[in-house]
Amino acid sequence: MGTPANSKSAPNRHLVFSRKNLNGFPLSFKIVISFIIIVLVGSLIIIKFFKEKTMRHHSKIAVVILWALLSIAVPLLANAADSKAEVDPKADQVLRQMCDYLKAQKHIIARAETSYESILDSGQKLTYMNQVMIYLKRPDRLYIHRTGMIRNQDIFYNGKTLTLYSRNKNVYASTEVPPTIDEMLDYATDVLNLPAPGSDLFYSDVYEGLTSDVYSGTYVGKNRINGVLCHHIAFRAGDVDWQLWIEAGDEPIPRKYIITSKWITGAPEYSMTIREWDTKTIIPESRFQFNPPKGANRIMFLTPEEINAARAKIVKEHQK
Repeated sequence: MGTPANSKSAPNRHLVFSRKNLNGFPLSFKIVISFIIIVLVGSLIIIKFFKEKTMRHHSKIAVVILWALLSIAVPLLANAADSKAEVDPKADQVLRQMCDYLKAQKHIIARAETSYESILDSGQKLTYMNQVMIYLKRPDRLYIHRTGMIRNQDIFYNGKTLTLYSRNKNVYASTEVPPTIDEMLDYATDVLNLPAPGSDLFYSDVYEGLTSDVYSGTYVGKNRINGVLCHHIAFRAGDVDWQLWIEAGDEPIPRKYIITSKWITGAPEYSMTIREWDTKTIIPESRFQFNPPKGANRIMFLTPEEINAARAKIVKEHQK
């Protein structure tokens, strides 16, 4: 997730890493709406261009022609976009097994390494690394401890409130949120503008979130991640490509996850590699409760405008 007010964050121009931002609408809907907008804009341009009184008749004819083309093209586009995605059955089978396994887990403790790339205005690509501990208890508890060069954060969710604590500055922001992990993640992205890269794997229905915009899926083969034999699958969606390495065997654990934002210049990537995985240990309730450290100051979450301004400032600082 993002950073509360007054906390330092990396120059960040890859918010599409949060797939929740991408999959709100099916691909066919996006295509049709885009085409309608193009035709409407084209119609207005034509009308403006032929504004002379003697040419109004021609402009009306042009608009009629455009709308006729629209009435023909939109159904064709919708049918093409809704055609069955070309997904390798083996890739789909492996993905479903992982998703079913994750859905069945009530307690998850994981240690992971994450990295995300940021593209500076100069075109230079920077990679930022984090060490992450994740404690998840369905349906309404989540704690994330993140350590890195830029972000040293703790994220607490107890079914009622979401709190982000910055250890660097000893400040925290807290707000009431919906009562389930799924709803909280949606709220954090849509309302608080706090996308959480990799959070696709935290939802109760991982399969739906990952595949809602997919048009291609491939089973690449088997290879090892940190010595663990894994199935490697690769999928393509409207705005991102993503890959998963899923442990082969009785426990299909997601061992590595990469998201590539392919339509952003430089195609920045987010990756998460899971090194430790525990579904047996019962997580104490105290893990999800935030108790402000001595001297900690409470601040407000930044507005989207303030976040954009802060990011622009940080980018300039890194370019000096």
